[in-house]
Amino acid sequence: MKMLKDVSVGGGLRDLFTMLKRNPREQALPAFLAFLCSGFIFFLFIIDSKVNTDTPKKQEITYVENWSLDRTDEDILADRWAVQCLKDKHETKRRESMKTLGRMSGMDVDAIEREAKAERLARGEVEVARPAGVRC
Repeated sequence: MKMLKDVSVGGGLRDLFTMLKRNPREQALPAFLAFLCSGFIFFLFIIDSKVNTDTPKKQEITYVENWSLDRTDEDILADRWAVQCLKDKHETKRRESMKTLGRMSGMDVDAIEREAKAERLARGEVEVARPAGVRC
């Protein structure tokens, strides 16, 4: 370490103060800004060590619904139709809100709906009839 044998803190500080004595006004502001920026970064390191040190909350576990193995086909179909009824209710609500928006925009929603129904029938789409015991 031949390079570091001539280095001393006292000598460095002496050089700094000698340089500041020559032109104090020209070098005081940059020196102040350098110390301010360094101090601000040091302050951020101190603050950062105190951020996110809270203990994490215990996570909530959601279990999947299990069905018994002795379910009949009728039970399965009843569950499926119940889910389909919920989907149909949401779709009906969405469709009504779109109709309201269309009417507010000045569109003829009834004509649009008739055209859409005719296109669905032309493509061969049919609505599946619900079983007799299913109520929505």
